[in-house]
Amino acid sequence: MAQLLIATDITERKRAEESTRKQEEKAQITSRLITLGEMASSLAHELNQPLTAISNYCSGMISRVKTHNMAQHELLEALEKTGRQAQRAAGVIKRVREFVKKSEPSRVSCRVQDIVHNTLELADIELTRRNVRLITFVAPGIPALYADPILIEQVLLNLLRNAAEAVDKAGRKGNLRSIELRVLADASRVTFSVKDHGTGIDEAVMERLFEAFYTTKSEGLGIGLNICRSIVEFHRGRLWAENYYNQDEVAGCIFGFTLPLGPLQPPPENPAPSTEAAQTDFLSSRF
Repeated sequence: MAQLLIATDITERKRAEESTRKQEEKAQITSRLITLGEMASSLAHELNQPLTAISNYCSGMISRVKTHNMAQHELLEALEKTGRQAQRAAGVIKRVREFVKKSEPSRVSCRVQDIVHNTLELADIELTRRNVRLITFVAPGIPALYADPILIEQVLLNLLRNAAEAVDKAGRKGNLRSIELRVLADASRVTFSVKDHGTGIDEAVMERLFEAFYTTKSEGLGIGLNICRSIVEFHRGRLWAENYYNQDEVAGCIFGFTLPLGPLQPPPENPAPSTEAAQTDFLSSRF
């Protein structure tokens, strides 16, 4: 009888473990499908920016060539810009394919100046649409980073978009209708910060800002900033946000992230949680 009870107990435990395993698999599949669904909707937005730029460049070139009002060096410059936007679109698509194949981010030596330049080319469209001015300062002489530049550019792009949206929604005028990007470095790290003149973030929202699936907006699933954090943490950095004040009143918000400097090191064997999600740069970071 005792043997029968033990056998029954083991069988029930195995059934429970199998049931738990199947539930976990279903949860993982559901999570991945949700992420892919969000990625599909935001992919259109990500690709729309470089494609719109390509269309505008081409229309401008056609118009000026027809009127014989375009010098050769101007044509060459416009073609180079068009080519860069096409490469950017190809990079976004490449990241989608890598996400589907679950491949790791590609970490290479990259210049901070190039990351900022490439990001601003895309951000310019959103800033122009919202009529928000960008003030940029990049400290000279910052050493190269060992990072995935496309992922870091997407984090920075998402923060710039959020800042522009915050200023726009706050209805700021004049000098306050602007955002500020600063990139500084010390001996051990680089700090990117984006400052806006919006209405700030409520304390209750701030506490949950980087949680997956938390959002205060009707659109999106609230995973953008969570993914941004995963990207930064994979690079052994930190993402943060804080309000700043004018006397006792909230004057806006600062989002920032740090990335370590130092000799090139291989990626960690056990990357930060949500590394797979970190490859989905393409989600517009909307909290």
